Amino acid sequence: MNEPARFRQAQQRRSRNAQEKIFEVSANLLKEKGPDEFTLKELSKLTGVSVGSIYYRFESKETLLIELQKKEYLQASKDIEARFLKLGETTTSLKEAIKQAGREYAEHLQIYAPLIRAFMKLALSDKIVSEAGTKIYKNSQALYESLLLKFKDEIKRENPERVAHTCFKILNTSLARYLGFGSLEPITEGLSWEELLEEVTEVQTYYLCSPDHNA
Repeated sequence: MNEPARFRQAQQRRSRNAQEKIFEVSANLLKEKGPDEFTLKELSKLTGVSVGSIYYRFESKETLLIELQKKEYLQASKDIEARFLKLGETTTSLKEAIKQAGREYAEHLQIYAPLIRAFMKLALSDKIVSEAGTKIYKNSQALYESLLLKFKDEIKRENPERVAHTCFKILNTSLARYLGFGSLEPITEGLSWEELLEEVTEVQTYYLCSPDHNA
């Protein structure tokens, strides 16, 4: 599905409460079973909202999942923006920014990991879901790189913008593999979560704080 489908926004308080219940239970089912396994019949049973009422509000299950993604990713965007706003106010050096930004981004992904995994699976066949995922990824990337570039004078390599971008890719790829994004099973390589964060921080710090060999 590539075109936005029909969604009727609830207006009355009772309808809004039912709609929120639908979203809440849908999120839980999505995290538990993935996008292909749960049905609107099951959703109806768990929410007490009839299948007909669900279809009145959402044209299809795909419509429901798109609206759920919008809702969850809006909250996720607010979360990551608040984290980096605080870091921008409190970090005082490049090394501190590398460490704290990595930890905040990691905690953010860990919180939303079950939903991200489900939406990534859905994105393989849904352009709208895919584009929404790309948007929040690029927003996180921009926040991360902006924080590191606040300490541009401490970066020892040429082209600080490029190396800050590389650092984000190192971080995101490492965390994504560990959390199982885009794969059937998480790839931990024998590391604990804490060990992974320490290792990534060490690699990034060395990369940014060591001069280019050809400089």
